[in-house]
Amino acid sequence: MAVSTYLPEKYFSVDVECVATGRRHDERSVALVAVVDKDENVLFKAKVKQDNPVFNYLTPLTGLRPGDLNDGEQLDDVIRKVKALFGPDVVLVGQGIPSDIKWLKLEEKRDFESSVDLGELFKTYNPRYGNYSYFTLSHEANTLIRSGMIAEQHDPVVDAIASIQLFKKYYNNPALLDEAKRTLLYNRPLTSWKKKINYCYEGVCMAAYLPEKCFCGAP
Repeated sequence: MAVSTYLPEKYFSVDVECVATGRRHDERSVALVAVVDKDENVLFKAKVKQDNPVFNYLTPLTGLRPGDLNDGEQLDDVIRKVKALFGPDVVLVGQGIPSDIKWLKLEEKRDFESSVDLGELFKTYNPRYGNYSYFTLSHEANTLIRSGMIAEQHDPVVDAIASIQLFKKYYNNPALLDEAKRTLLYNRPLTSWKKKINYCYEGVCMAAYLPEKCFCGAP
C-alpha cells in the first residue's frame, strides 16, 4: 500500500463487531457499531437488535450475552445514522475496513471517498518465511501505542480509537512506518484467543482467514 506525505482533511474510523448466526465463519450478524472522528471523538455507538436467532454471542470477543441486544436499534436505522456522518469527501480507516464497509452497506464515492486498511498498511515482508506477514489490530496497538490497549474482548470504540491513533502516527511518515513494521515483525505477538481455542468456539468456526484451520467449508 502506498503511503502519503499528508493526512486527509476528513477521516473517520468505523468498527463493527458481530455475533454468530450459525456454525460457519461466514454466518455473522452486525451487533455493535462505533464511529470515531480524527480527533478521537466518539460520534456514534450503537447496539443492533437481532431479527434472527443468535447461534452464539461469541462472548469472549464481543462481551455480549443473551438479552444484551434486546434494546438495540434496527440495523437499517444504524446504517442510516452512520451514513449521515460521512460523505463523498471522507476517508475511512480501520483494520480490515472493507468488511466494515460491506456490513454497513457503504458505497465508495457516495458515502466515502476512499479507505485505508491498516492490515495492508502495516503488512511487511518476512525474510524468515519468504512471505508477507499481517498483524492483528491488537498487536499493532499494543506494540506501537500502549501495552494492553486492546484486550481479547473487543470494544468497537477502543478499536476505532486505536485505528485513528495508528493512522495519524504512521500513515504520512514512511520512515516511521518502516520502523514500526520492523518492530511488529520482531516482537512476537501474544497467542490470540482464536489460536488458543484452535479456531473453534462452541462449535463455531473462527478461521475466516485461515483456510488450513477452517472446518466449516465456507469460502
